[in-house]
Amino acid sequence: MNAHRVETVISQDRAVIIKDSPFRVGELVEVIILQCPPKRSENEQHPLRGMPITYISPTEPVAQEDWRAVR
Repeated sequence: MNAHRVETVISQDRAVIIKDSPFRVGELVEVIILQCPPKRSENEQHPLRGMPITYISPTEPVAQEDWRAVR
């Protein structure tokens, strides 16, 4: 199976036009139409960007009881 991906916009009369297809004239093809997800803004993609970082007890050991040598 040879696949070809194209993004296009539905026209006013609800038609889909695919130009410059890599397939030969008269060749049988299957067309599946998927709706693209809406584009997200930069702020929506990285909601924590620019938020202040607070460290609580930054010098305390983490998961110390999980180490076998300590047991």
